Amino acid sequence: MFMRFLVSLLLVVVIFAGCSERTDRIEKKLEAYLQEDLKFMVAETMKAGSRDALLDTPYYRVKDFRLFSGAEAEIYSAYAEVDYFIYKDMALHEKRKYRYDVSARHWDRYYKVLFFGADSLKN
Repeated sequence: MFMRFLVSLLLVVVIFAGCSERTDRIEKKLEAYLQEDLKFMVAETMKAGSRDALLDTPYYRVKDFRLFSGAEAEIYSAYAEVDYFIYKDMALHEKRKYRYDVSARHWDRYYKVLFFGADSLKN
């Protein structure tokens, strides 16, 4: 009887451990996703013939990053808000918001809007 309980408990622990993902892995997936979004934005601008409007080194800045736990993390376990800066002579940037889908184990972009304004942290 005790052995059956122990095996059941071990099985539950293994299942829960397999369902969660390490924080560093989630962050690495975000970095890769942000790099891909930046490449896509630059490629679309170049395709539109606006190569001269691009910064020499387009970049993004993570404005907010949060990890959730408990009941809050059942569907989405992380959140990121990112500003992309690709234009040289325009004080214009794109804000995108992302959430990490626990069941699919990937980042999901759910918001993107253009804003007027330069990067306040850039010298």
